[in-house]
Amino acid sequence: MSFTEAKLIYTSLVLGWVSDELKEYQSMNKVVLVGNIPQEGKLSFYEHFKGRLNVAEAANADEAAAITDATYLVVRGAKYSETEINRLPASVKMLTRWGVGYDSVDIEAAGKKGITVTICTGGNAEPVAELTVLLMLAAYRKLPQLLERARAGRKDKEDLISQSFLLQDKTVGLLGVGNIGSRVARMAQGFGAAVQYYDVFRWDETRERAANITYVDMDTLLRTSDIVSVHVPLLESTKGIINKETFAKMKNSAILINTARGPIVNTEDLMTAIREGEIAAAGLDTIDGEPLPADHPIFQCDRILLTPHAGGNTSDNTENMVRIVVKSIFDMENGTGPDQKFIVNSQYLH
Repeated sequence: MSFTEAKLIYTSLVLGWVSDELKEYQSMNKVVLVGNIPQEGKLSFYEHFKGRLNVAEAANADEAAAITDATYLVVRGAKYSETEINRLPASVKMLTRWGVGYDSVDIEAAGKKGITVTICTGGNAEPVAELTVLLMLAAYRKLPQLLERARAGRKDKEDLISQSFLLQDKTVGLLGVGNIGSRVARMAQGFGAAVQYYDVFRWDETRERAANITYVDMDTLLRTSDIVSVHVPLLESTKGIINKETFAKMKNSAILINTARGPIVNTEDLMTAIREGEIAAAGLDTIDGEPLPADHPIFQCDRILLTPHAGGNTSDNTENMVRIVVKSIFDMENGTGPDQKFIVNSQYLH
């Protein structure tokens, strides 16, 4: 029997248990898994909550709203505007985002409805940081072009070598140095790069020295970094902050990396900057308006690498995410409430 077949059988058994035992546990609160949560994650949730909480699944926000006895929502992929929030039953106590971004949730509307919104702070920091460094290396070493030539049976590469560079001895500038940015710093240093950062919340000097990173202002970071890597949340204050004025300050040889949120970078300005040689390349895991249509002009530029917002997810990190969600839910169940580092709408809760 294959591993996939075994998983399907196990899924059936778990789902069967939920169905058979539903009446016995009618008094329990209900967790609704909304959107495209990985199958391994769903199985783990059923196991963690077995005998303690009921579990249901919903493909989207519409289906979730129809589950009138829902207590907790675990959301991946679905968006919750004020309209979707207000359609939720009064029984909902908490909405947890599978991830760290919460721009897809109207946290104010949720707070006014008495719904705590939490995220998985730090839960996917390691995989995002790894993909960030992967994009740096792939852009510097012309990886897509090399792979394409190998598939075509070509050995010529001198033109690409003349455009390829080491990460060693470069200066990586981090725009934001939270859970992800701090890991990128450590990884980049492992390749021999120097790291500087700008963040509205500056570290104390003792912490900076321990991490061997240097604080600079935004303009200095843009002017002096060989690689500018974005690690800030999408807020009104950060939307479009990487734009034509930003690119004009960067080195012509610089690379932009964005594994945060697409709208932080103005796509048209980025394409213009690449086309006109204001910067050398970009590596993106997220882009405004994603997913872009296959005929979007960005795909005609081999100096822009774009992956489909995959940075935060690996098979072996799924259980880590599950554990964070489960802890927040059980903390709500026992009355203490989730750790404050996971709550993003405290200011709107009454």
